[in-house]
Amino acid sequence: MVWWKKALIGFAVFIAFIFLFNSVIMPWYVRHDTLVQVPSVVGMNFSDAVNKLDDGDLEGLQGDVRYDETKPIGTILDQNPPAGQMVKEGRRIYLVVSGGETLYDVPNIVGRSVRESKFMLAQRNLELQEVETKPSAQYPPGIVVSQVERPGMKVKKGTRIGVVVSTGMDVGDMKIPELIGKNVEEAKKIILQNKFTIGKINFQPSTSVPVNAVIDQYPKSNTMAKENQRIDLFVNRVVKEKIPEEEEMENPGGTDKEKENIDKEEKPKKQELKKETAPKPTDKKEEKKPEKKEEKKTEKKKTEKPKSDEKGKGTDF
Repeated sequence: MVWWKKALIGFAVFIAFIFLFNSVIMPWYVRHDTLVQVPSVVGMNFSDAVNKLDDGDLEGLQGDVRYDETKPIGTILDQNPPAGQMVKEGRRIYLVVSGGETLYDVPNIVGRSVRESKFMLAQRNLELQEVETKPSAQYPPGIVVSQVERPGMKVKKGTRIGVVVSTGMDVGDMKIPELIGKNVEEAKKIILQNKFTIGKINFQPSTSVPVNAVIDQYPKSNTMAKENQRIDLFVNRVVKEKIPEEEEMENPGGTDKEKENIDKEEKPKKQELKKETAPKPTDKKEEKKPEKKEEKKTEKKKTEKPKSDEKGKGTDF
């Protein structure tokens, strides 16, 4: 075949490839020939908006959440790309959804004063509602004992948080005794003798009182209370360093080293006294020996008499 025919065939194939690439392959890859208009879904419910976009060959996805008191939860507030814009098929449309009214966390205000509780709630756009008051031996007057809405609960703006406030301890006709400085066991006996109840015993270090002595008490002494009132004690549990005078009282014989020296000096004296008072072994032997000799002499005399008789008898015969 002539060379120019080969070149003509190759050129025709090249033209056909370019036409196929531009007309079939590229449109299929980029889909530039299938543009669609983005519909408006603002104000619709999220699920309805997603279905509407899907019908238009678009994909709806949730974007940011924006709190809006005027719109129910799940309402579409905005969309990107906006409505009316021409985009390719399958384009993702991001939707801004309403989170409804802003919710706030309820703080823990148990054990705080009414004034402090109001301040904490105001920082979260909440209010304090005093439900009731009741006596409490644990919390002084004006302290929150409990709250209706539990800590961590999500509530709307301006929600009134109900609380129970302490009026203090019930006033009775019995005076609480003074227990500070007394040993914990002695303090317990005094509490029971006065018809009160032993409450919680807390241990903490202190140098103001001896070990196992009461540092503080609640309720305080000389306050009036009812029978069976609980009395909490705070007790010293750290060993206090001893004062030299106290050591002398506890160890009248002196220190351990002094006692050892005294013992060493007294041992020889004790041994000499034992030797003097103990009976001598020689005395015992001397007392026992003469008795044995006398007994032997008497026995010999008895044995010798019959021999003399026998000799006499023999001569006479």
